[in-house]
Amino acid sequence: MKKEVKKDMCQSWNDITDEDLKCLYYDKNLSDREIADLFGVTKSKVAYKRNKLGITLKNKTYQEFVEQNRELFEELNLKSRERLLKRENIDAISKAITHFAFRNGPVEDMHANNQLSEDDMKTLNKYMVNRIAGLLTAIADNNWLQLELLLSYYRLFGTDWDEAEPDMEEINSAIIFALGGRGL
Repeated sequence: MKKEVKKDMCQSWNDITDEDLKCLYYDKNLSDREIADLFGVTKSKVAYKRNKLGITLKNKTYQEFVEQNRELFEELNLKSRERLLKRENIDAISKAITHFAFRNGPVEDMHANNQLSEDDMKTLNKYMVNRIAGLLTAIADNNWLQLELLLSYYRLFGTDWDEAEPDMEEINSAIIFALGGRGL
């Protein structure tokens, strides 16, 4: 069976797509060890790639929940959008996004290792919160032209950076947490 599975897919581990890996892990219920044996790589290499691509049981559970409750989810999603796009929420949302995207990562590690002082952290946090609040205000006020012009300018920078890899793990786990499951 395993040889048949591999025949249907690419022959090299380096060429495996996220759809191939989803098929093996979700649909065929193969373990990391079985996938590793199939492609002649280590189990940890499979686990790393699978996690990097967001192919986890938690994400599968979330996707199944959304599919099974599509109408409810769409209604809840629209109501959330209405609540979030109110100007009175901009301060709280800006601070939450700053923690999620900036503070609770390498910057916090640098701070914990005394590479950044308390004053440095306050300056950086205030800067991030204010910039994010500006973006959210443009969105809440439907200033799409201003936002597009701003983004057009800033697209000129960072062109040599790695391509963005959306990290949805914690975002998706929020719904599982809200439903009483283990998440976040």
